Amino acid sequence: MSGWSGWDAITPREWQRVRRYAVPGWMIAECTEARERGDWRAACAAAAVDVTFASPGPAAEMLAGFAPDLLRWHLPRALGGTTMLDPDRAFVLAPDGPVHADTVVLVVRTPPSAEHAQRLTLDAVRAGDVEGDVVFPLPPHLWDARRAGELREVARAVRLPPSADWTEAWATSEWRFGVRSPGDFHLLRRVDPTFAGREVRRVAAQFGRTSWALWSDAYRRSDVRLEVDGDGVRVVELSLGRLQPNPFRAVPCLHLGLLCAPIDLNLLHLGLISPEGLHPLVREALTPDDPGGPVSSPVTAGFDEEDLVRVRCGGVWHWVGVRAARLELHEHSREERQRELSLRALGGAVTGCFAVAEHWRHGGSLPKRLRAHRRDLWLRLRHGGTRVLLALLDAGLDPHVRDGAGRTLLHELGRFDVSVLPRLLAEGLLVNARDRDGNTPLFLAVSRRWPTPMVTALVDAGASPHIVNRNRMSVLDQCGVMESRDDLAPEWAAAIAYVREKA
Repeated sequence: MSGWSGWDAITPREWQRVRRYAVPGWMIAECTEARERGDWRAACAAAAVDVTFASPGPAAEMLAGFAPDLLRWHLPRALGGTTMLDPDRAFVLAPDGPVHADTVVLVVRTPPSAEHAQRLTLDAVRAGDVEGDVVFPLPPHLWDARRAGELREVARAVRLPPSADWTEAWATSEWRFGVRSPGDFHLLRRVDPTFAGREVRRVAAQFGRTSWALWSDAYRRSDVRLEVDGDGVRVVELSLGRLQPNPFRAVPCLHLGLLCAPIDLNLLHLGLISPEGLHPLVREALTPDDPGGPVSSPVTAGFDEEDLVRVRCGGVWHWVGVRAARLELHEHSREERQRELSLRALGGAVTGCFAVAEHWRHGGSLPKRLRAHRRDLWLRLRHGGTRVLLALLDAGLDPHVRDGAGRTLLHELGRFDVSVLPRLLAEGLLVNARDRDGNTPLFLAVSRRWPTPMVTALVDAGASPHIVNRNRMSVLDQCGVMESRDDLAPEWAAAIAYVREKA
């Protein structure tokens, strides 16, 4: 079997990377310890979930089993092979039983973009007060530790087809299509028909809606609906028929990324993950005969252990060491290093080990194993946020390291908290450093709409809005583009005014 992840925009190999980095072992261990002692707030803090309410009130029963690390494990990912969360989405966690406008539900929102810190927000509100474009209900086994074992029932029920012929899987399922055929609904290739039938019945019973639109990031809200029709289920085109009951102000939809066979089941089948690599609650559900032990690893696990990599240098192979994101040229003397530095200062070309060190420090092509080290570092930082950044700096991280696009830690500030800016500047990072496209941190802050306090903090630190990148765009040019939009938020209007005032 080639592997039917159910959401073919993300390959099994990409899901393998998601599983390795998106919910690190230290996060799972801390969340588990906090949850087992009954401290759901501490569990949320460990899982980078910002709680927006003071008292849980009627949501206390849901919070008693809330496992934010399990939720983060299961949430859909952004398209394009990234490990980041599907951005700007709202997911509803509801108590058992029918949901009405007065029912208190938990609402989890993902960050506004994949370029922002991978923090979630958690609110407890009346269902009738849930606002936004669309919301997606989540089954309890994806977020409630007490119900996590239900994933086993899902795994037993879903149908992993022996081939990639998704049309045959749908044609031989319980679904009805009227005069149409499964092949007319191309989005269905991303959906497991057995699980989709189970889920649409569940949400229809809980939310009082028999007809549910599919959501696709590629097509926005699609023209495909899944409906419960008596004892059966059917696939229909979106129509302007009678309005369905809705307890929310937002429109409830079904997310394509949540209508597939369990991703972990597929990864196990393909040999891309071992039971030990699963979240403990998922492992217990999918591999009950191999429960393993608790996940526990320090934030800096493996970071300060040296790895030796062979590099071609002057017709021979040399060993280069990498530890704490610092490269050590073990087979070159201090005098040789000084000579190469002088040569580079005079405009000469560096080669061999010295070229590798140059590319490591400033971004560029690297041998395969060093690329893996660099990718490991940036994925740790992007998913660990401020906490991991500070821990790695304390453990010896070279603060001047760059990613493959030549971006410094300041170019990644949007993924951290603005409080780390003084630390990075004190480490000697340049506020106007450019990546390989000529972009400064301030340009990225404006063009990617980082939190506005980061914009003002960079300006106060001396960031220039006049520097032009490879596309001949400056920060001021980008501000002009943003000001031309009708939906410019007040906080961004104020931030742009501050940039112009300080220019």
